Amino acid sequence: MSRDVTVAEERARLAAADLLAAANELIARLTMKPEDTQDEVDAAVLSRRFTSYALSGRLDDAWKDVDFASRARTEIGSISASLSGLSAAVNEDAAAAQAELIGRLDALAAECERRAVVLRS
Repeated sequence: MSRDVTVAEERARLAAADLLAAANELIARLTMKPEDTQDEVDAAVLSRRFTSYALSGRLDDAWKDVDFASRARTEIGSISASLSGLSAAVNEDAAAAQAELIGRLDALAAECERRAVVLRS
């Protein structure tokens, strides 16, 4: 397997995992109950949630991003399996297919990264 394949797979896997972590963190913050507070930071987060209208639609977005990250991880696994099969073949068609799959991995990674930034902002 070429270095480009390895780099693209790793970037996509890390981006999907990061998106999932960001979404789960936001969900935990937005669904925190008063009895779940453990320190002053939790209490401040809970207080802000009760006094702010800015967070109202963020929970739905976070759940959508969990779904997207899960689908992306599945697709990355599928692409990785396809790339493993292509690595044995050495011809123009295999090279073109490999380039296309690497492009898809890059696109998935970029979208996961973008969504994680939006969740954290």
